[in-house]
Amino acid sequence: MADTNRNAYSSIFKAIGLFGGVKILQILVNVIKAKLIAILIGPTGMGIAGLLQSSADIVNQLTGCGLQTSAVRDVAKSYEETNQKKINTIITVLRRLVWITGLVGTLIVFFCSGIISQIAFGNKDYTTAFKIISIILLFNQFNIGQTALLQGTFHYKDLAKASLLGTICNLIIIVPLYYFLREKGIVPAIITASFVTLVFSSIYSKKITFQRVRLSTKDFLHNSRDMLTLGIVLAIGGIMSSVSVYLMNIFLSHYGTIHEVGLYQAAFQVANSYVFLILSAMSTDYVPRLSALFGKNNEQIEAMNKQSVLVMLLIVPLLILFIFLAKELVFILYSSEFYPVVILIKILMFGMLFKAISWCMSYSLVARGDSKIFLICETSSSIISLALQIVGFMLWGFIGIGIAFVLNYIIYTAIMLVATRKKMAFKFSKEFIKLFIPCIIMLSISLIAALITSGTIWNYLIGGGIFIISTVYSFKALNNRIHIKEILLQKIRK
Repeated sequence: MADTNRNAYSSIFKAIGLFGGVKILQILVNVIKAKLIAILIGPTGMGIAGLLQSSADIVNQLTGCGLQTSAVRDVAKSYEETNQKKINTIITVLRRLVWITGLVGTLIVFFCSGIISQIAFGNKDYTTAFKIISIILLFNQFNIGQTALLQGTFHYKDLAKASLLGTICNLIIIVPLYYFLREKGIVPAIITASFVTLVFSSIYSKKITFQRVRLSTKDFLHNSRDMLTLGIVLAIGGIMSSVSVYLMNIFLSHYGTIHEVGLYQAAFQVANSYVFLILSAMSTDYVPRLSALFGKNNEQIEAMNKQSVLVMLLIVPLLILFIFLAKELVFILYSSEFYPVVILIKILMFGMLFKAISWCMSYSLVARGDSKIFLICETSSSIISLALQIVGFMLWGFIGIGIAFVLNYIIYTAIMLVATRKKMAFKFSKEFIKLFIPCIIMLSISLIAALITSGTIWNYLIGGGIFIISTVYSFKALNNRIHIKEILLQKIRK
């Protein structure tokens, strides 16, 4: 079962390539979906949908016990040990946990719907909506269970297929809902998206063979303890982050307008969707791979540095491209109504490099089970992020939010560097530092040039030049490590 070469540059690149390819297709589908939805329900409708979804997500994180990550860690560790009995026990425990956590979350949203509506919207107009969408908390937990099995057992191709097919089917079903129902289609669309995703993850997870183990209540509690302990800490960390975003949404809705909430949601959706092309591909393979190296500090440090190098080389040209084409992205994805956040998106793209690097470090704490220090880091980051964004918005509007985002992730990167150095003597390799310096210089020049030349032909000329330089630089650096030319020639010959 174990792949001894899983941490080689070529293996990491293949995993990123697999999920990156899927993400590209998902992005193309989501571009169509987002554009149509923006036209059909506008910024206000998107603001309503965002508050409904984020409210449910907060409860889901609170009651879900972080199983989406802690379960992957436990499944990957048992799978790497080739211990079938342990694998059977872990999967049995996981499936029972998703039922319990899913039901608890659903019941909380259903019976507290009035309170949640009051908190989110300042009134109880959306009480019924929250009652109806409460079922997605059960669907989401089921999906987390199925995805954890696929991810923890390294069934990447099946996981990729489930993700892509779910995205395509959601487009086919959800857009007509918005077309015929407009804002009344928001609730059905949220439920449909969750259910369709679950259907495909369930289909592919059935390929994983295991035998259900009979566990007494005592045995169940004993075997679920480690998964829940780390999971709860991860959940609290995730909740802190989500609460930070949630409170920012509420701040904007109370001190601004629902329209500004929609603009804020759209800006981060643009930034995150495309950068997550790399980050999501990274995390899907990275977490189980680091977990399989549990107890091997030097190998984990090496894996972290290699992951950081590849992610940086892949993401920088993408960030530069989006910095110069932010306005075009907004028009393609949404409409001219969303132009007020173009500058915000440019600044967010710059900060995404620090987000990617800090994530490479933070996942190591998860893989090691260092729950206490992980929680301290996440809580600190969430508090700092919210404070900086509120101050930034009050001083400079959406530009202030962008500056706050960059500052937060620079601080978070420093925090993670201190934490990982203390726990496992981590430090960036000379190879990483040598590549980071020209990357951050190119990114800085891009942001300054894009802000100065916005709306002129120079934006495209300078942007095109820097993008070409960054792409050539990244390609050469990648080719020196994974021999891209040889891989492409092999594909052509086939």
